[in-house]
Amino acid sequence: MNYLVLAKYTSIVILLVSVIVYVFGDPITKLLSYQGPVLGGGVLGWYTLNSASKDKYVEDEQGERVPVVSIAIRKYAILSFVLSLALVIPWLTPLMFKIEEENQILFAGSFISMAIAGFIMGYFISSFKFIEKVLIYSLGFVADILYFFIVYDAANLFGIPETIIVNYILLLVFGLKFPEGILFGLYIVKKVKAI
Repeated sequence: MNYLVLAKYTSIVILLVSVIVYVFGDPITKLLSYQGPVLGGGVLGWYTLNSASKDKYVEDEQGERVPVVSIAIRKYAILSFVLSLALVIPWLTPLMFKIEEENQILFAGSFISMAIAGFIMGYFISSFKFIEKVLIYSLGFVADILYFFIVYDAANLFGIPETIIVNYILLLVFGLKFPEGILFGLYIVKKVKAI
């Protein structure tokens, strides 16, 4: 299977679906779907790095084949992570999102900013060591759980009943976060040579 072609089309599909949700979804759907542009941009960033690398791969200290470019840019990996967070976090507060709902330029800016943040993270993800990837995913998982509570509390800002918010959150948890956790768990198991 050609993972590069799969990544390319997956990123395009995720970004297109995200645009549709952002244009036609209700405020809470949009607020909960911030991961769309981040994930779509991330897959596109990974694809860009790996397609540009062609056959220029080396084995890292864990025995994983990584593009030579990711070794060369490793010193900027932490900076890329901080920059990605800086491009995403400001847009995720309910108050800011309420302002975005009333200003289409800010709304488009938030989508573009999160897609760029995802692209940067996807481009640099191969530069991180295995334990750093595990730590980043764990922090992201904890942040998502905390974010669910923020969205739940934000229901009053949008005048949406809390029961509907709970349904949205459960759908996101079981539809996205649970499968994502399983895939990442399999990645960890494979990396420690358990399977």
